Amino acid sequence: MSFFRADRQQLDLSRLHYECERNFRRLSKIPLDTLELGTMLQVRFKGLTTCAVKFEVIEVTRYTSTLAIVANGRGLDWLPDISLKARSYRDAKMFEVIEWCSDRTIPWVLSESKGMQARDEKWQWNVFLSELLTYSLRHGAFAVETP
Repeated sequence: MSFFRADRQQLDLSRLHYECERNFRRLSKIPLDTLELGTMLQVRFKGLTTCAVKFEVIEVTRYTSTLAIVANGRGLDWLPDISLKARSYRDAKMFEVIEWCSDRTIPWVLSESKGMQARDEKWQWNVFLSELLTYSLRHGAFAVETP
């Protein structure tokens, strides 16, 4: 189900917030210190030696941490090589995608459709992050690197 409701021609902010809250809970289960700048964690998947997801803390502020997430999809047909940036809001207990494949910062509302963007693209990116975190938690082995 999309978070853009065509019947009312508006975005459902509460559903997006709920997904970001769920992503924060998933992130908290991953053994990564989001308060330490430069901390890295690599997730390897059982039975797939060439496939990995790397989390790196690239910015830490008073209330937020920004993570660079790089997924190397070699070995998984459903996961192409991707990179994204996501921000963890510790005070609000939310974790959301803020940049996708180094393309651009994600606007809240896409007022005009450029290329293949959908009106609910921000929702889709956060749902993908949810699936990536869930897959990592269920099937991954963690290797933590500290600076």
